[in-house]
Amino acid sequence: MVATLWLSALGCFVDLPTDDPLVSPCVGLTCSSNGHCDDGVCYCDPSHVGNPYALHGCQPTGALSPCETTCGLNAYCDAGSCRCAEGSVAVCGTGDCVGEQTLCDGTADCANAADEDPLVCYEGAVQEWALSDRCDDGADVRWRVWAQERDWVWPGPDDTFVSEGYDRTSRQSIECLAGELLCFGGESGDSVWGVGLDGRGSCDDCCQPCASEAVDVGALRCE
Repeated sequence: MVATLWLSALGCFVDLPTDDPLVSPCVGLTCSSNGHCDDGVCYCDPSHVGNPYALHGCQPTGALSPCETTCGLNAYCDAGSCRCAEGSVAVCGTGDCVGEQTLCDGTADCANAADEDPLVCYEGAVQEWALSDRCDDGADVRWRVWAQERDWVWPGPDDTFVSEGYDRTSRQSIECLAGELLCFGGESGDSVWGVGLDGRGSCDDCCQPCASEAVDVGALRCE
């Protein structure tokens, strides 16, 4: 629109255009390093690919990329590792990231539908487990908590919690799925409690559902 000049007895008025061709649609838009804006849209520069809206989203193609693999959807390479763009999370297991607002919304956004997996969408809880080492054998108690409805163990398949010494109470907090059944297992020397460190034992009173309430395993004796 061209500006129009109006003259009157009271003075001079200028009718300015509503769409100023001098104001770029890229004003206020931040694109990736190695990226650029064209008509209000971000693009990666030539020889670069990735997410043009992430800070380091545009990465060199081919052997020049600092990442060993091409980063997936809504992800970019930073310091040699693929990272999710802001507001996205890595739940697909394929390198793709999906928006936090789309998790557990009833529509699969991951190619494998991992963002709608019950283990992702179930309500979680933080539960404290406590025990007292009353086994005076000169050794600490190594222990784990096993999930009975999925292949999961705390603190991990290659790690154990360790008691803090004889006649002292040890506490550990774990993040679990609300309502799932958890079982305690521990060992010290020849003594075994609950389901054991391998989770294969059986017990009558060493299992509790995951909830916000603390679990006190009690005193572990080795008589």
